[in-house]
Amino acid sequence: MRTDPSQIRLIVLDVDGTLTDGGIYITEKGDEFKKFNSKDGMAIKRLVRRGLPVAFISASHSPNSVQQRAKMLGVEYCYVGQEAKTGILEGWMKTLGIRYEEVLFMGDDINDLEVMQQAGISACPADASPTIRAMADIVLERNGGDACFRELVDRFFPIS
Repeated sequence: MRTDPSQIRLIVLDVDGTLTDGGIYITEKGDEFKKFNSKDGMAIKRLVRRGLPVAFISASHSPNSVQQRAKMLGVEYCYVGQEAKTGILEGWMKTLGIRYEEVLFMGDDINDLEVMQQAGISACPADASPTIRAMADIVLERNGGDACFRELVDRFFPIS
């Protein structure tokens, strides 16, 4: 790891394939929805209560489910869209007065690569793409959507 976890001031999470299993679920009416893990949600709430901001950044085409989940968990920073993830993150960093070294980014696929290379700590689920697994500082044992973020929090940000 390039940064000690105690120096992290912002945790940024990709959504599809990280907080979800990456599946696209579509109802008969054509509505898209996602399945999130409640253990990841508990870990996010715990960090937010401790004053460590958590952010969601997603290239998903279904913003409502991501934004609703962020609201439920007290996630203040949430972006869903097609803009470059680095640009969105740099805006949040400016607002918070922090540098890349103070960011932990967790993602699973090649569209996360640029941000992961710059973050102080990069993490990925066990089933991330081979390129991401090869460059991540932390490769978790659990797959995306299977409480892999909870695993990360329990290992590196335990309850004191």
